[in-house]
Amino acid sequence: MSLMFNKAFELYETFRENRLTKRCFSAALWQELITEWSTHFAVRELGKTEEGRPIHEVKWGEGPIQVIAWSQMHGDEATATMALADIFRLLATSGQPSAEFKQKLHQNITLRIIPRLNADGAERWQRETALGIDMNRDATKQNSVEARLLSAWADEIKPAFAFNLHDQNRLYSVGNSPEQTHIAFLATTGDDAGTWTPSRLRAGQICQRMLRQIQPIIPGKIAKWTDEFESRAFGDTFSSRGYGLVLLESGGAGWDLEKQSLRKLNACLLLDAFCAIADGSYAEESIAEYEALPTNERTIVDIKITDAPLSATVRADVLFNLVETPMTDGNIHYSWVVENIGDMSPFYGLTEIDGKDLHLSPDSSISLGENYTELVLLKDGKTSFKLSDYTHKIQS
Repeated sequence: MSLMFNKAFELYETFRENRLTKRCFSAALWQELITEWSTHFAVRELGKTEEGRPIHEVKWGEGPIQVIAWSQMHGDEATATMALADIFRLLATSGQPSAEFKQKLHQNITLRIIPRLNADGAERWQRETALGIDMNRDATKQNSVEARLLSAWADEIKPAFAFNLHDQNRLYSVGNSPEQTHIAFLATTGDDAGTWTPSRLRAGQICQRMLRQIQPIIPGKIAKWTDEFESRAFGDTFSSRGYGLVLLESGGAGWDLEKQSLRKLNACLLLDAFCAIADGSYAEESIAEYEALPTNERTIVDIKITDAPLSATVRADVLFNLVETPMTDGNIHYSWVVENIGDMSPFYGLTEIDGKDLHLSPDSSISLGENYTELVLLKDGKTSFKLSDYTHKIQS
């Protein structure tokens, strides 16, 4: 691991933005942060969302190398947003131990960041914009005002590096393995041939550096996206324009549903990447390890019960996955859905239970597609499995 990443990882709690404790947070708290950042950085309103919510750029540094980043293109993907708030807190703090590296950054790069692009989606805790548009499939036609703003913003800056920050489905696996993907990368291609242009190579070298930093921390839990060209996606579009596009995706981290461990990795990875860009050390990286990463696949579920009782005489494997429902008070309600029933041998559960000796309680049943807050299975007449116990694990 690099000295910068090590130091950031070690000191993380000293610059963590403690007002953000969950991925879903209020508009009032967001405005409080924006107001505070305006006293330390050059903050400008780039425009407004479909419903009139402001979209802000936070600018820091005066260096010749232009670096952009954006988060919450999808409104319910806020892990990197929290990490950016951590980074802003560090950059706004004076004195040691960060003074030397901040001076280097300030003199060599200019950071321009949109920390919350799809504010309408964030308000609803949904992926799409207020119009129901997936912004990351709107780079070509630009039907949404947010897509037009993002495209014009990047073209105005013409960055050497662009960081596209997302959350991916938390049940992606590292290849066809039982390992949950915690972090995934992609140095996005800009054409159908997957050409390694100079800008894509720069992005690949950053991905390689990031991979090296976190391999000792989360070994076997890192993947990459396949690099088929998707002309409607902003990553592919910006790569075709020569903007060195790095896709950084936060997946799942066991029962850490609020992804605080992945937030920390995001903050430290981005700080280290910015330093590597500032001093040019990223150029020493090959891309061999990055290219050898397994791709994201879907072989994982939350809970797998093998030989679960469907009736007094019938048994089969049952897969349960979590369902997140946003509530009016800003919290997330968790329940469970029966994802599949039958021979589920190709799938791995984050939790796996042998159900051959279990029986349905009198008021329980298992039905495909059914949504559950509770399910009780008995062994020798006593409770052996309670679905709500796993909900409590999330909330504890």
